[in-house]
Amino acid sequence: LSTRQKLGMTFTAFLNADERTPEEDAFIVDMIKDHSLGSVWIQVGSGSVEELMKMVNDAADYPILIFTDAESGIKPFMVGRHNAIAATGNEQHAYIFGKVVGVTARKKGYNVVCDPVVDMNAGSQRSLGTDPARVSKLAEAIARGMHDAGVLNIAKHYPSANNPTGVDSHMGESVSPETKEDLLNRALIPYKHLIDERLLDGIMTSHKKMINIDPDRPTSLSKPVIDIIRELGFDGISITDALCMMGIRAKFGDVDAKGFALEAGNDTILPYT
Repeated sequence: LSTRQKLGMTFTAFLNADERTPEEDAFIVDMIKDHSLGSVWIQVGSGSVEELMKMVNDAADYPILIFTDAESGIKPFMVGRHNAIAATGNEQHAYIFGKVVGVTARKKGYNVVCDPVVDMNAGSQRSLGTDPARVSKLAEAIARGMHDAGVLNIAKHYPSANNPTGVDSHMGESVSPETKEDLLNRALIPYKHLIDERLLDGIMTSHKKMINIDPDRPTSLSKPVIDIIRELGFDGISITDALCMMGIRAKFGDVDAKGFALEAGNDTILPYT
């Protein structure tokens, strides 16, 4: 592969059936045919998912990754946010959720689903709870269901650190004072559990700045923070969260952020634009 092709393989192109043009479709198809695109993100729940799936698969003669999110399930099989699963406290329910998500995703053409969420934020609708042991078991059940359905999972949002300022990375810089030791003693317990069970296919790196580990760059652009999970034995896919968020864009811009993300150890970049 040429340098251009290798760089292209590190990108995940965002495809939204509700906002597309013939020119954009043609550009994506040309990139795939040129072996210059490693993966695509087709937003589940947007318009003609089937049409986009066909476009991508017809163009690809290599195993391209097709991502989406499914925190609340995939239509027509939807539940509340993850706390709906957590509220049951039932691993069998979590397994069924993961398997239904996986089966539905496979039928639509996806091979990677960004789930489970293992953040432990009190009061969050996107959380499986606040107890590391309980979150670990529920996440394990979801991941097993997804594996049994034949899709890869992406746990998020690494490193699942606390957020004392309450700042949302979509809007600004989110900061956590937790140290490496703090993470290992709590936030990373579910990740380590999935690694030990050989169930962690990938992680989505968050944009939270871990100021006591790397005071200069947020997790998605930080080698010291990403290295922590690699040291735990993780050897799967690392994809950034959307780099269009203002927590990244306002300080690092559209161009430098992509280079920093690769330098940090991410395997694929999600511009989401």
